[in-house]
Amino acid sequence: MRSLSRKLKISIAVILVLFVGISLVPPAARAGTPGEAPTPLVPSPAPSKEVRFGAVEAYTTPFRAREAGVTWERSIYRWDQFQPNSPQDWKSNLWFPDSALDVELGEGRKVVGIVLGTPSWLAGPDPNAAFRNLDLPYDSPDNYWGQFMSRLVAQYAGRIDDWVIWNEPDIWNNDGANQQFNGSVEQYYQMVKVASQAAKAANPKSRIVLAGLTYWWDAAFGREQYFHRFLNVAKQDPTARANGFYFDVAALQLYGNPQDLYDVTLLFKKMMREVDLDKPVWITETNVVPHDDGGIRLNRDSYRASMDEQGSYMIQAFASAMAAGAERISAYKMQDDLNRPGAEPYGLVRADEGASTRPAYQAFQVITTYMSDARSARLYKMDNVDAVKIERQNDWVTILWDSSAAQAQVVLPARARSALLVDKSGHGQQISPKDGKYFVDLAGATANTIPGVPNQYHIGGSPMLLVEGKIPGAGPVASPQDWSAPGVNPNRNWVSQVTGYSVSGEWLDAYRALGDSDVLGHPLGTVRPDPADAKQIVQYFERGILEWHPENTPGRHVQRRLLGNLMYPAYSEAPLDPQDPKRRPQSDPIYFPNVAGQGLGHYVANFAPDGTPTRFKDFFGSHGGADTFGFPKEEPKFRNGRWTQRFEAGMLMSYPDGAREGASLVRLEALGEKALGELTLPMDW
Repeated sequence: MRSLSRKLKISIAVILVLFVGISLVPPAARAGTPGEAPTPLVPSPAPSKEVRFGAVEAYTTPFRAREAGVTWERSIYRWDQFQPNSPQDWKSNLWFPDSALDVELGEGRKVVGIVLGTPSWLAGPDPNAAFRNLDLPYDSPDNYWGQFMSRLVAQYAGRIDDWVIWNEPDIWNNDGANQQFNGSVEQYYQMVKVASQAAKAANPKSRIVLAGLTYWWDAAFGREQYFHRFLNVAKQDPTARANGFYFDVAALQLYGNPQDLYDVTLLFKKMMREVDLDKPVWITETNVVPHDDGGIRLNRDSYRASMDEQGSYMIQAFASAMAAGAERISAYKMQDDLNRPGAEPYGLVRADEGASTRPAYQAFQVITTYMSDARSARLYKMDNVDAVKIERQNDWVTILWDSSAAQAQVVLPARARSALLVDKSGHGQQISPKDGKYFVDLAGATANTIPGVPNQYHIGGSPMLLVEGKIPGAGPVASPQDWSAPGVNPNRNWVSQVTGYSVSGEWLDAYRALGDSDVLGHPLGTVRPDPADAKQIVQYFERGILEWHPENTPGRHVQRRLLGNLMYPAYSEAPLDPQDPKRRPQSDPIYFPNVAGQGLGHYVANFAPDGTPTRFKDFFGSHGGADTFGFPKEEPKFRNGRWTQRFEAGMLMSYPDGAREGASLVRLEALGEKALGELTLPMDW
C-alpha cells in the first residue's frame, strides 16, 4: 500500500546518517547469457514448501507468481465493501473475489487477509476512522467490529487463517493523505483485542497479525515507537498476559535500505522480550521504487533506484531480514497498480499485456531458489563488505555485497571442493578454491539518492551468491580453532559433524559436564572474544554460551552464561508459598526457597499444573540440576502449543512425541542461536 508521498519524505534529513551504503558486481564475475538457467552445483531439490517468501497480491499474475516461487501473499478484505450500508449487509469481496482465492489456493500459495476500511454508517465518510462500541463484549450484537470479524473469519476458516488488522497506524501526520488509522493507540489495541477474541472463537486455528508498522514515522521525529506504546497499553490490561497480548505476529513494512530490515526486526524482537513475549516478526512489505523504467520514468531522487539496483535491493533486503530472524518476508508488490493517483511502479511485474518482468523479478527467483529452507542465517561484516551466511540441508549459501562505492575483493575459506558463483539474475559459473580460499570480486555501490547526502549509499551493489554443496553423510569441513586461545587443547578435541566447529580442552570438559549436546546443542563458533563484549572469551552453542573465567580455580575456568536472565531480563514470577498445598505439584517435586543463593521460590516437577507429564524434574536432575540450569524462575507455562519452564540459564520445553522421533522428551530453547543471531559478526567468525 505505497505511494510516492507515503515513502517517508517527511523531514528525512534528520535520519540520513543512519543509512548504510552497499555495491555492484563487475561483469567479470558473471557467466552465462541472459535467460540461461543457473548451473546447478547439486541436483535441484523439489520446489520448496516453506512459507517464507511472498509477494503482495500475487493473484494479479498467478503464472508469474508460480514461476517466481511465491509461497504466500497478502490480499485486502475491506469492511466497508462487505457492509457498505448497514451491519445487516454482506456483499462479496470486490477487491479479491473468491474465484481468485480458489486459484491461489489451488496453486498452493497461502493467503493472508488484511482487514481495513471503516464503513461510513459507523464512523462517517472517513474509512480510516476509529469506531464506536469497541468496549462492548466482542460477541455483543452492538459490537459491530466483533460481529464483522466473527462472520468474516468463520466464512474463510481453513482457506484463510491469518488476518492482519489494519495498516500502518503509526503514520500520525495526515498532511500528505498518508494516514491509515486516526484513532489512538488505546483504540487500536482494543480493535486487536476484539478481533482476536472474535476470530479465535470462530476459528481456533486463526492467527492475528498486527498492522505493518513503518518504524520511520516515529524514528524520524524522535517519537516513542508505536509498537512499544502498543505493548505498554497491553500490559495494563489484566487479561492480556493470559491471551498473549491478543496477537500472534508482529509486522513491519520497510523500504529503501536493506540494513533496516535487520536492525528494526531485532529491535521489535527486543521490545517483545522486555514484556516476556516471543512471537514471530513478518516483513509484510518491502521494496524500492525504480526511476528508470522506459514506460514510467521518474526523477532519480528520494531513495529511488535504478531497476538494476532494485534487483540488488531484493536480495540484500530478504537476506538481511532472514539474518534477523524474520519468519516471513514479502515484496510489495507482485504487479504494478498504477490506476491510483500518485501510484508508483513497485511491481516485480509490469501492468502490461504480457506481464513483463523487471530485474527484481529475476532476483526474487534467485531468492526462492538459493535461500529457501534455511536452517540458519547470520549477518557478518568486514570493512565495507556485508555477508549473510545461510546453512541449508545440502549446501551453504553466502550472499555478499559491497557497502561502499569502491570495488572490493572478498576472500572466503572454502568449505567444499568447488562452488557455484551466482549473480542476482541467476546466471552462475562453477569455481574452484585456490589454496583453500575463494576470491570473489565486488564492485562499488551506485544507489546514492538520499536527499542531500550524495556520498551515502542506501542500497548495495549487485550481490553475489557463493553456493557450496555438502557431501551427503560426510558432515561439514572442520573449521580451524586458534590453539593459542585459553583453555583449548588439540590433544583433547571433539569436532561436531553437524556444524564443523570443535570443542576442546577445558571447554570440552565443561561441555560434557553440563550435559553435552542434550543441554548445550552443537558449537556455533570457535573459542574467541565475544562479539558482544571483546573482553570476555566465549564459545557459542545452539542452546547456550560458555565463558572463560581465569579468576576461578582450575577446573572451573569455563562457566555457563545465565542466558535465561539476559535474554528475558524483565521477566519474573512471584515466589510460591511452599505451605500452600494447592500450588504444590504432584509426585515429589523439588522446591527452591526464595532465599539468596538457594532459589527463587519455585518448584521443579515432572508434571504441569494441569497434570500433564513434562519430565522436567528428571531432565533437570540427570543433567546437573541447578549447576547447569540455575534456579527455576516460574512454574510451568503453556507456550506456543507446549509446556515450558524458564530457568536462569534457559527454558525447558516438553516434547511428548520426542521418543517416537528418536529425540529427547525434554529440550532447551535455542537461546545461544538466538543470542548469536542478534549480533552483527565479523566476517572471519
